[in-house]
Amino acid sequence: MLLRNWAQPWRVADIHLTTQDLDYQNLSPEVLVSDHLTDLNEADAAQLRELGLDSQSMERLIDNRPYRSKLELVSRMVLAEGVYAAIKDKVAVADGREPVKVA
Repeated sequence: MLLRNWAQPWRVADIHLTTQDLDYQNLSPEVLVSDHLTDLNEADAAQLRELGLDSQSMERLIDNRPYRSKLELVSRMVLAEGVYAAIKDKVAVADGREPVKVA
């Protein structure tokens, strides 16, 4: 019975992606504020809590900064696909085309 479960193909969750999701956008912090978007690289815990994230998701999101694109939340396995789907229209990354220095 256990073997039969492993033989079933994995189902990938449906995520609606647009070119905007895949692009390293060059949005300024001012544009994010005017569009009421939360900057993934700058948001504090209170702002992330307003998105409906639990404490573990917030911790992973903060620990894995910086991001160049919001899609990195899924591609780097920071958030589950369902959680990403719930917040993707509320978040963005300011200056995503700027070089990122990783410590």
